[in-house]
Amino acid sequence: MAESRTKPVSIAEDRPLTWSEQTLIGWLLVNGHPDAASYLPQLDHARVVSRCACGCPSIDFSIRGVVPPLQAGMDVLSDYVWQTDNGAHCGVFVFARGGLLAGLDVWSVDGLTDISALPNIERLRPIAEFQETEPGDCAADGR
Repeated sequence: MAESRTKPVSIAEDRPLTWSEQTLIGWLLVNGHPDAASYLPQLDHARVVSRCACGCPSIDFSIRGVVPPLQAGMDVLSDYVWQTDNGAHCGVFVFARGGLLAGLDVWSVDGLTDISALPNIERLRPIAEFQETEPGDCAADGR
């Protein structure tokens, strides 16, 4: 019988957030959904507990040592997109689980690029605005 090998989805870490991570997440919370700013006090107590295995800058948090439960479901607090220098569309969102700030997800909207760095805040625009102005894009088509 062949041995089944699956790649890990995340890589365990234990570190404080970088200045860039903390700045971006703070901005996303201030500029997110109406209740997103209520999570700002948790940001000071957030630590990175894992990062995405693909090499993108997506990270998961613990708050005061508590890892938000996966079974609690995901509550997206702020959702933005940006266009890279090569024209690819990428997204970034911050989310909570069970009332705790849980992570930052960075992704390629159109699949045209591998993301290796956090976006510049100046380039971000709400995902709803992107979906309204980019009708031919897969995300706007609901795929």
